[in-house]
Amino acid sequence: MTLAMTVGSGCFLRTSFLLDKLNAGSSTPNTGPLPPVFQPVERIAKFTRAQLSDSYLDPANAAKLMHAFGQKPDAVMALSKCLLTRAGADPGVCYEDFSRKSVRKANADWAIPAPPDPAAPGVDLANAPGAGEVDVERFLANVTNLGPTLVAFRHAVGQELDPALIRQGLSLGAEQAAAYVTARKWKRELKRPTNALVLGGGAANGAFSAGAVHRLLSILDDCKKVSSADGGCGDVRIDFVSGTSTGSLIGTLVDVFHTRGREQDAKKLLVSNYTCTTAADLYCSNSAWIWRLGTSVTGLVRFDGIERKLQQALTPADGENGTELVTVSVDYASADLFPISDQDPADLMPLAGPPNPYGPRLQGRIQGVLASIVEPVLGEPVAWVPSSKGQVPGAFMDGGVRSFIPLLQAVMRGAERVAVFANAGMETGHDPIPEHAAAILLRTLDLFVTQHGVGEVQQAELLAVGRRFGEYNVCKDRLDELAVDDPTKAEVSAFCERRGPGFEPPAIGPEQATPTWLGAARFQQVATSWRTSWVYQPEVGLPHASAYAFDPNVMRPLFLGGVKIFQQRCHEMRRLFGIRGKIAEAGCNEKPDVVAAMTEREFAPIGACTAHMIERRTCD
Repeated sequence: MTLAMTVGSGCFLRTSFLLDKLNAGSSTPNTGPLPPVFQPVERIAKFTRAQLSDSYLDPANAAKLMHAFGQKPDAVMALSKCLLTRAGADPGVCYEDFSRKSVRKANADWAIPAPPDPAAPGVDLANAPGAGEVDVERFLANVTNLGPTLVAFRHAVGQELDPALIRQGLSLGAEQAAAYVTARKWKRELKRPTNALVLGGGAANGAFSAGAVHRLLSILDDCKKVSSADGGCGDVRIDFVSGTSTGSLIGTLVDVFHTRGREQDAKKLLVSNYTCTTAADLYCSNSAWIWRLGTSVTGLVRFDGIERKLQQALTPADGENGTELVTVSVDYASADLFPISDQDPADLMPLAGPPNPYGPRLQGRIQGVLASIVEPVLGEPVAWVPSSKGQVPGAFMDGGVRSFIPLLQAVMRGAERVAVFANAGMETGHDPIPEHAAAILLRTLDLFVTQHGVGEVQQAELLAVGRRFGEYNVCKDRLDELAVDDPTKAEVSAFCERRGPGFEPPAIGPEQATPTWLGAARFQQVATSWRTSWVYQPEVGLPHASAYAFDPNVMRPLFLGGVKIFQQRCHEMRRLFGIRGKIAEAGCNEKPDVVAAMTEREFAPIGACTAHMIERRTCD
C-alpha cells in the first residue's frame, strides 16, 4: 500500500489492481499431490504423538505400552468407527464397549496389566501408589482420546480413509512419542510437580518478561547455593520452557541457567540483551527499492546479530541439561506449527563426524530459535529447521502468528506447575479511529494476535482439565468394581483423585489463570496436577516499544517493571514452584523498589549502550 501511495500513477498500481489480485484465487478443486506434511499418515502420526507425549513416572515402561499399542491399534480404530456410525446419538455405548474390552482388565495386546485389587492384602493405594498403575491410567486415557480425534480428522478430510493408512499413522505416532518420552531428561514425580515457564512474544517489549525471569533466576541462584539444612531450597528447577519470538530468546537463557556453572552467564546475558542492546546489534536492514517487496525481498531485516549472539552464548552442554526448551515457529508454505525441542530426538540434527561432532546439532538449535523470532514481513523467513533426518526446508517465521502464548506445549507435554509471562496487558488497548487502510491493517494484526493469545489460554486450560478428567474416569473404570466395601471405595476415590499421603503436591495460592469457568480447585484430580499463574505487563505505568525499535531508554524501565511485578508476586511463585527455605523466603520479603534498585546496579552505563546507536545497519 505504501508503494501504491507513492508511485501509484500507473494503472497496475491503482487500488483496482490490488483488488483484482486479491480476487485472483482459483476456485477449482485441489487435485495435485499433497506435500508430505498433509498426507494422512503424517497427520495422524502428528496428533497421535501429541496425545501420547504426556509425562510419566516410568518413561521406559510407558514407551513399552506405546510400542505395543502401535503394533495393534485396532481397538481405537473400532472406537472411532463406532463413534462415527453413532454421530448425533449417545456415544456412551461406544465408550462402554471400549472400556469393557481394553480398559477394565488386562490387555495383552497393549501390555496392560490387570488393575490392582484394592481389597487384596498388601495393596495400599493411598500411601504407596504404584507407578505402573498411575502410568497405565494416564496412557489409557490418552489412547481413548484418539478415538474422537480420528472422527474429527475423518470429517476434516471429507472422505473415507484407508484403514491401512490409519493404522500406519497411529503406529508411527506411537513410536515417535515413545522415543520422545524416553529421551527427555525430566519425568513426572508424584511428590515434586513439574515446573514450567511459558513465554510470549513482543520483540523489545520482552524486556518486561526478561526482568521478571531475571528476578526468578536470582532467587533460585541464591537459595541453591546453600544447603537445605541452612535454609536453601534444594533441588528446585524449571523443567520445561516454551516460547515464541522474544520469549524463545529469554527461554534459551533459562535453559543456559540450568547448565551447571553457567548460572551467572545466563543472568548477565538477560541484563545485557534487554537493557543495553540496540537494533544495530540485532539485525541488518535490507536496503532495496520498496517495489521489490512484491518481487524478491521477503523481509525488511535479517537477524544476523541475534544469530551471532546465540552462537556466542550457547554451548553443547546447554542441550544436555535437565531443562527442556521448546521454541515455536510456523512454516508459511504448509501453515504447519513447528515446536522444536532440544531434547526430542526427532528435532535433533544428525551428529557429524570429528573433529566437531556437535557443530550441526548446535546450529540446528540456533535455527530453531531464529525461526521462532521472525515476524512476518518485518524479518526474512528462516529457510530450514532441524530434524533427525537433517534440514527441513520451508519458510519459517514467528510461531506467535498461531501460538502467541505457547501454553498448549506445556499442557501436551505434561507440565504441572506453569508460570506464564505475557509482554502485554489482558486487553488490546484503545487506538484512534483508523483514517486509512494501512492503519486498519495494522490494527487488525494487533487484534488477531490478541485473540490468538486469549484463544490458546482457554484451549490449554480446557485441554488440561479434559486430559486429567479422562484419567480420572479410566481410574474409576479399572478400580470401582473391585471396591467391595465403603473403606475400600473411599480409598479408590482418593487414589483416583490423586490425593492422600502418596500424592503430596505443595500447598499453593489461588488460581491465577484467565479462564474462570472452572477453577482447578473444583476438581481434585486437576488441582493436584495442573496449576497456572499469569504475569501480565501492567496496562499503565510502563512504556511500550514499537515493532523492532530496540532502544535501551525504553527497555530499561520495562525490565525493571518486570522485576517489580515479579517481586510483588514472589511468594505466589515460590509456592507455585515449591521453592522452600529461609533464603528464598527472605528474598521474597524484599521491597520491590529495593530489588529494582539492586538490579539496576547491574546495568551498564546508558551512554555505553547508546554511544554507537545508529538508525540502521545495511545487510551485505
